[in-house]
Amino acid sequence: MDEQNITGLEDDIEEYLVFTVDKIDFGIDIGLVQEIIEIQPASPIPNGLDFCSGIINIRGMIVPVLDMRRKLGFQPVEYDDRACIIVILLEAELVGAIVDSVQDVIHISARDLLDSPAISGGEQAYYTSKIASIDGKIRQILNVNAVFDIGNDD
Repeated sequence: MDEQNITGLEDDIEEYLVFTVDKIDFGIDIGLVQEIIEIQPASPIPNGLDFCSGIINIRGMIVPVLDMRRKLGFQPVEYDDRACIIVILLEAELVGAIVDSVQDVIHISARDLLDSPAISGGEQAYYTSKIASIDGKIRQILNVNAVFDIGNDD
């Protein structure tokens, strides 16, 4: 293989942070992840959305925190010591996402990403943009714009 082909193959590799919610592996573009922090108590927001756990203070910045179990339609549970908050930068805003656990950062070739099948009704299919099957494990790549849209649909 010549050098040009090797470079071309490297260019279509993307990095994703893999995390688990309700025993399902999800991925998010690593470029959006600012940090991963321990779970901490969130201050409730009056009349907040049911999937919003509240707000936390991260080094002087107020950050809304979403419970990914509730947001993705799974049953809420008592989180254990593996649970954490992934802090994500969306446009100019930080958002926290409580997940069951963080697995790893993986590299996925663009050719290994398939469009998410639209077999489930409602928002669930909309929340997943791509599917990757790597080493016999399926990872659902989140559509972050859909998942973290807090509902400004006035």
